[in-house]
Amino acid sequence: MTDRLSPEADYSEWIGRSETLVDVASRSAVVGLNAVLDHPLDVRDADNAKLFPLGHWLQFTPTAPMSELGPDGHPKLGDFMPPLDLPRRMWAGSKIEFHAPISVGQQLERVTTIESITPKTGSTGRLCFVVLRHEISADGVPALTDRHTIVYREAVEVDPNAAPSPRPARADGPAPEGWDWVREQRPIETTLFRYSALTFNTHRIHYDWPYVTTVEGYPGLVVHGPLMATYIVDGFLQAHPDAELKTFEFSARAPIFAGEQIHVVGRWDGSGREELALISPEGTVAISARISYRTA
Repeated sequence: MTDRLSPEADYSEWIGRSETLVDVASRSAVVGLNAVLDHPLDVRDADNAKLFPLGHWLQFTPTAPMSELGPDGHPKLGDFMPPLDLPRRMWAGSKIEFHAPISVGQQLERVTTIESITPKTGSTGRLCFVVLRHEISADGVPALTDRHTIVYREAVEVDPNAAPSPRPARADGPAPEGWDWVREQRPIETTLFRYSALTFNTHRIHYDWPYVTTVEGYPGLVVHGPLMATYIVDGFLQAHPDAELKTFEFSARAPIFAGEQIHVVGRWDGSGREELALISPEGTVAISARISYRTA
């Protein structure tokens, strides 16, 4: 195992590293995601289905053996990813360019490159932002480019002798005003389990209540960032069923916890883009997003 890298470390040898993975666009993933979004899909129609615009997140699922998982359930750092000394990680956002749709059964290739590594210090302590550029092709044709930002953070101080006590979900808030459309969602524990299963995501903050409260310091199970982004795109497509996405970007600002009511909202910004957000029960923006699109 490579020694842990401090904030003062030289990251130059990691920037530009790349790895290539192959997969086949999964029929079962299409069916499963439709079930999570409560849009049941007849399995007889799945063989000819196109992937949801963010369906690439359900492909190329991690295959690290159990012996190579870290304490948080993620594969250990130090192989492809730099061995940072910051144990907490979150999906901070993505910027995606769509080139061509992906259909079930197509041969997929993903080339992932470490584009940048940026240490910072914030109000919560040391941080490090790692940007991965995923370039995905389907049957040899470029399908999309996803610039995925991961943030790594310091451990939190918790009392190891204190027994965790359940904290009720935040009270429901009113539907936000001033938007063109509003959709309500309430991801519960089973939602998180299903999405973790679809993505083979073993990060314990999404299913291990004692771990997430006593080690990571959260008040409850954390809703996946990409699941919330998926809710945003799904809400947009319900409001604009004929839209073809050109770009989508989102930035996570605050966590949402299992059982909480959220609102997904959108409005045209007057320049061919849609401004979108995921609103917390307190009425604050948990995720901000933008979509550019064309009408089919």
